[in-house]
Amino acid sequence: MDRTEDGIHALDPFPDGWYLIAPSAHLRAEQLIERTWMGREIVAWRNGKGAVCVADAYCPHLGSHLGPESGGVVRGGNLVCPFHGFEFDVTGGCVATPQAPPPRKACLKAYPVEEVNGFVLAYWDHAGREPAWRVPDRCPEGWRGRVMKRRRLHSHPQVTTENSVDMGHLSYLHGYEDLKQLSPISMEGPSLTARYAFTRRMLTRGLRRVRLSVSIEICVWGLGVSLVEAHSPATGLRIQQWVLATPIDGEEIDLLLAVDPREPARDAWLRRLPGWIRCGLAKLLLRELDLDVTKDLKIWARQRYEPNPVLSKGDHDVYRFRRYSEQFYPPRPPEPAG
Repeated sequence: MDRTEDGIHALDPFPDGWYLIAPSAHLRAEQLIERTWMGREIVAWRNGKGAVCVADAYCPHLGSHLGPESGGVVRGGNLVCPFHGFEFDVTGGCVATPQAPPPRKACLKAYPVEEVNGFVLAYWDHAGREPAWRVPDRCPEGWRGRVMKRRRLHSHPQVTTENSVDMGHLSYLHGYEDLKQLSPISMEGPSLTARYAFTRRMLTRGLRRVRLSVSIEICVWGLGVSLVEAHSPATGLRIQQWVLATPIDGEEIDLLLAVDPREPARDAWLRRLPGWIRCGLAKLLLRELDLDVTKDLKIWARQRYEPNPVLSKGDHDVYRFRRYSEQFYPPRPPEPAG
């Protein structure tokens, strides 16, 4: 993100909260992956019992990188260092070495992990504190057939998540018609909820004359996890759209888009469609989400963060969102007197 001239109001690139490591389906038993996450090199693996560890990617013995590109492997559920064979279990503790008893102080820096809604999430806190909140389970029975797409961009999770409450951009940039706020946004601790109704045109070529009336509920947990539950009463279609924004290196973020179609009600015409058509419908809805987000990408790619924006009367929720976001950063030092 661009900084202001004095740099005082620049956004911290790594806000506290839960951030994506990988979709659950992409981390199999005995598999090791490596990532740049929150400005750090990390590794993640799953043991044979399904438990996951996310840890800094350097061995505390002599500093070898533990990722698969350096030769790190998972054996018997433990991560094995490619340099001297030190083994670490999913708690991060060293449990074996080839030549001697494991040193008691040889521990990986491991992060709190939750596996929820089909995602492996890890918790980042600037002071290393344990998480005070969790992302709730919002994938009940009947949600299946997930499709996903990843984007990488120069932006910040606060900037991308702010769109959830920016009604002006929903109507102007995205062309949502008859946009209504169904209830005031609610904020409780790290969670935020907003509800809207609107009419929109399809964006896929060949379907652009199709107009759908939609109601949505947007649920945000921190700055890394957003869920949109959308319902089209005329078609009976109900879907979940996930948007997970994860800082990579302080300059770029990873944006995962996922769509979960819900099993239609027993009397809905969608239920009579063959499974392969419903699978194709899920892919179409993901394409629609991606085309919508593409409009934002053009803005985010060259957007400068304004710490003191000149807001209009219709931007009161943007102001409230920025107050909400302050809880995810270290307290600012007091301004010097005089």
